[in-house]
Amino acid sequence: MSGQKRRTRRGKPGSLGDLQRELWGALRAASALLDHETPELRLRAVHATAQAAAVYRAALADSELDQRLSALEEIAAARR
Repeated sequence: MSGQKRRTRRGKPGSLGDLQRELWGALRAASALLDHETPELRLRAVHATAQAAAVYRAALADSELDQRLSALEEIAAARR
């Protein structure tokens, strides 16, 4: 890094939607490299795609669960 200090990211944590958008971008970038001519790069792209897909699936499941829980909370609040 040629003597420069590395900047750390600060600020509020991202939302679940932010995470999903970032993971989707990472998945698309990695999958674009699956047909690369370099075998080592293809292998890395397969690994990155598999890793990102697993985390993306979990984030989607969490998001769906959160939506269902919110709907149930609204129903419970309306019945009070």
